[in-house]
Amino acid sequence: MSKIYKVIAVSFSLAALLSFTNVDRDKIKEGKHLIYIYTTNDIHGLFFDSTYNGEVQTSSLSKVSSFVKREREQKGEEAVVLLDVGDHLQGDNSVFYYNYIDTTEVNLVPYAFNYLRYDAVVVGNHDIETGHKVYDKVRSELKMPYLAANALYKGSEEPYFTPYTIIERGGIKIAVIGLTNANIKKWLSPSLYEGIEFSEVIPVLERYIKKIRRTESPDILVVAIHAGLGDEKLYQLEDPSKFIAANVKGIDMVFAAHDHKSFSGYVWNGKDSIPVVEGGSRTQNLSCGTIEIVYKNSKVVTKKVSPSLISLKDIPSDPEYNQFMLTRYKAVKSFTNNIIGYVDQDFSSKDAYFGSSEYVDMIHVLQLECTSADISFAAPLSYDFSFKAGYMNFQGLMNLYPFENLLYTINLTGSEVKNYLEYSYKKWVNKVTSPDTPMLIIDYNDKGNARLKNMHFNFDSAAGILYEVDITKGDGERVKILSMADGKPFEPEKVYRVAMSSYRASGGGDLLTAGAGIPFDELDSRVVLRLKDIRGLIYEKIKRDGKLSPRKLNSWEFVPEQLVLEKVSIEKDELFR
Repeated sequence: MSKIYKVIAVSFSLAALLSFTNVDRDKIKEGKHLIYIYTTNDIHGLFFDSTYNGEVQTSSLSKVSSFVKREREQKGEEAVVLLDVGDHLQGDNSVFYYNYIDTTEVNLVPYAFNYLRYDAVVVGNHDIETGHKVYDKVRSELKMPYLAANALYKGSEEPYFTPYTIIERGGIKIAVIGLTNANIKKWLSPSLYEGIEFSEVIPVLERYIKKIRRTESPDILVVAIHAGLGDEKLYQLEDPSKFIAANVKGIDMVFAAHDHKSFSGYVWNGKDSIPVVEGGSRTQNLSCGTIEIVYKNSKVVTKKVSPSLISLKDIPSDPEYNQFMLTRYKAVKSFTNNIIGYVDQDFSSKDAYFGSSEYVDMIHVLQLECTSADISFAAPLSYDFSFKAGYMNFQGLMNLYPFENLLYTINLTGSEVKNYLEYSYKKWVNKVTSPDTPMLIIDYNDKGNARLKNMHFNFDSAAGILYEVDITKGDGERVKILSMADGKPFEPEKVYRVAMSSYRASGGGDLLTAGAGIPFDELDSRVVLRLKDIRGLIYEKIKRDGKLSPRKLNSWEFVPEQLVLEKVSIEKDELFR
């Protein structure tokens, strides 16, 4: 990264920070102050109130706009704070279009966030996934700080983004420390965050709490972290929010994100109950922290912070916001509805959980063709996606492959391939020991609805080899590799070239580390080929061939056959009824 580029970045961070720290304590009125901190999280591109075929969205940022405008009008501008806790730059054609297609206009995220007058925005892992050109442009166009205290210039403790901000409401000082997910290096190619390293959050957080308490004297200090809830008694790198509330002193509230869970509650930290809240995803809810401060004799005498979730289900969309976004919506709609090619076969991701499927095998074929690898690993990235034979537009392609993963090839020994697959199926299927044991590892919610317990996008299968997965066997014993796909022997000691996504090659899902047993620091040295994004490669294949022809490879199956058939008929209906 150039020195000039670094200076510009640091200057922006300092200017953003200083512009929000000039608070006049004399303005504080005696008596009770009520301040409401509202946060969005994991918007994933849901900026428009209509789909690209004209249907009304059940949730969108338009509803957020409607709610926040009403709150500012009824409660007063001085009573409302608006934050976003990350993952806004990925997940829909709306952001894809302004990230990569029309890059001359102001990016859609700052265009919308500036309109809503957000007070601060946190960087999420999927925001980093878009690459330097995108998130650096977004940072320069936002009229509020872009926060990530633990994203540091490589080899230093100097933050790449703004670490925290001070927001003033009626003289009351609210410190907001923003943190991104420390696990990014396990998911993303280093090329996407060149010159940045992601520190574990607790040391960084403790350092900034100490500094802010000493130099800023805030009345309230909140943490907005793009990380999941996790467990208050167990530190988890990816999901430490509850653990932070329980173990880091000096915090008044934690706003979580990332794992798309809806939660509002308290965590005991040995002295106080610390509020923790997360609003699900895609503007399903707003997280809210209600601050009640009593100010008397020039000091805070009591303060109380309460968490809550606010459903936006019955909130109307904002016609003024919709009008403001109309030109942008029309541009994305036109792009999205462009026909890219013909698909000559029905396919569905539902089939991918029960054996070889047209959906995942189509990705396998692409990966093997593009890399000339010996073996391919791939998973169903869309949980429930179906496509009927016919013309596919760009939205169909986005639904088919929703992430910005690049295509990599890495070297693995045969035994590492086998161990990798054992780990995948360990998270995927049970050891079936009785007629009552389900094949898939399923959870049931309080309404009795079935859902896969583990993340479907980590259910990797393989192509290039022929193998069976025995559901009556236990961990480490399920996978029996019969041969290579061409009938040649599969050799445990031989080194194979294996195609996979950049997410997986960087350690995502732990299949290479916990599964294949490769130390994390060794992963990068295993990579022998890096290609462009997989969705782009699918697009090029459709354009080149004139069509997409999903076909089952039948390279693997669950066994024993009769038992599997019985389980599939029941569990498929449970999961997708």
